[in-house]
Amino acid sequence: MSGYDVINSRAARIDSPDKATGRALFVDDMKMPGMLYGALLQSPLAHARILGIDTTAAEKLPGVKSVVTSKEAGLIKYGVSPARYDETIFCHDKVRHVGDNIAAVAAIDLETALKAVSLIKVDYEELPALFTIEEAMAEGAPLLHEEYPRNMCAEVHQEFGDVEAAFKQCALIKTTSFVNKRQDAAFIEPQGCIAYFDLFGRLTLYSSTQVPHYVQRTVAMVLGLPVGKVRVVKPYVGGGFGPKAAANHMELAACLLSKKTGKPVKMNFEREQVFTHGRARHQFFHTMTTGVTKEGRIMALKHECYLNGGAYSSFGIATVYYAGSLLGGPYKMPNMKYDGYRLYTNLPA
Repeated sequence: MSGYDVINSRAARIDSPDKATGRALFVDDMKMPGMLYGALLQSPLAHARILGIDTTAAEKLPGVKSVVTSKEAGLIKYGVSPARYDETIFCHDKVRHVGDNIAAVAAIDLETALKAVSLIKVDYEELPALFTIEEAMAEGAPLLHEEYPRNMCAEVHQEFGDVEAAFKQCALIKTTSFVNKRQDAAFIEPQGCIAYFDLFGRLTLYSSTQVPHYVQRTVAMVLGLPVGKVRVVKPYVGGGFGPKAAANHMELAACLLSKKTGKPVKMNFEREQVFTHGRARHQFFHTMTTGVTKEGRIMALKHECYLNGGAYSSFGIATVYYAGSLLGGPYKMPNMKYDGYRLYTNLPA
């Protein structure tokens, strides 16, 4: 095949020369004049009520320029799906997983910021933690979010045809249970960002994100800014695989700290924070009943699945939906019934 520029040819990656020669700039390669460094205070407990936060010692530490909690950040909820906005920049009533965010500090260097974080005192009332589907659904289990009884984040029910009638026509009916493990991403570059408010109140956020437009929308909404005053720049990104596909607490905290200080603020996740922020692939528990004729033709499929969703909705609303919508795959499926449930637990979302 000839005479074509694309078909039957190799498409060159336009970023390869810069990456191969080391000229590519990632967020952690970037610096700005007067830049401050940020750090997050994250919960050591999986489930606890916050009784009080004392930032006095952190604020008095030389080199600290700003300390922010939910008091400064506000309580505007956000998330991936508008149907389930259930996160705030910082926890205000309770923490819901190890690594949940409580406060942030901006200081003249990272060492000072981390020292200040260690000086913040949080008074907790520890609550029973729920780590499994069974614990989350148990009668009398504590609720992670008061508005969702039985910790049911979302449920989806889809059906076409008549599954029970079809089973009566089947020569073989088989029920199988499947469990898959939670799956995290281990990209080379941990998430990082630099946020800067200029003198005209315009925000520029440099972020190792996969989705600059999603981040722009979330930052504008949570900080109460016109979207036209928020610019998100995506430098080279050292891998993503999904966990960089939404705005994270670090980006929002950096923006808030920059607004408070009038200085650029740089923040990076450590490797442990990559996993506590997570937004991993769900652990699923499936029960599938398949009926076939003696010729091997699939007549009916009944599928029930439960997703361990962690502490917040994140991508979960779409996930529990698509788990059923894509169930038939390439097969002719005249009868199908799907019941999917996503549960809140005290694990990272």
